[in-house]
Amino acid sequence: MLLTDRELWLLNFFRNSELHGALLMGRLARTLSGTELLANLTRHCATEAVHAALLSELIQELGGDLVPGIAPIQEYYSHDGGTPKELIDLLVLSETLEHRVLASYQEHLKGATVHPRTRQVLGQILEEEQQHGGNEDAWLEKALRHMPEEEVARSRKKWQEIDRNVAARIYLQLDTMFPKEQSL
Repeated sequence: MLLTDRELWLLNFFRNSELHGALLMGRLARTLSGTELLANLTRHCATEAVHAALLSELIQELGGDLVPGIAPIQEYYSHDGGTPKELIDLLVLSETLEHRVLASYQEHLKGATVHPRTRQVLGQILEEEQQHGGNEDAWLEKALRHMPEEEVARSRKKWQEIDRNVAARIYLQLDTMFPKEQSL
């Protein structure tokens, strides 16, 4: 099975977003405080970096080129919502991004034209992503439960609205760039 142009673009987008997430988590792990928070940020950084490496290797294995210039999803969120300054906003944005990653990878895997190796690698990544923000036991959700509920709710409302707008814009961009290929 051949790798479609759309899937190659998406794999690069996913790769760049995972790498950006790893770098962000690494920066946070170097600047924030609190042993449990720092341990979780460091683990998250490492996992995101592994995901970026897996996607890089997959693209290479499938004969595609790595395209670091494809903007990661975080740039879309930053453009619409600014750069979070408070820890609550950073964690809620991270939680929102993790939910978007899970939904995007799951949606992509529903496609009939997904390369079998892509299916295998994204399946592996999905299992690991659950640890970050996929369920109530994930470290992000646990950390947010210890923060003021009203502030968390306000931040979630903001970032979830931005998330819906960003997702719609990215899907439209994909359909415009690759009009003859199936949607995610």
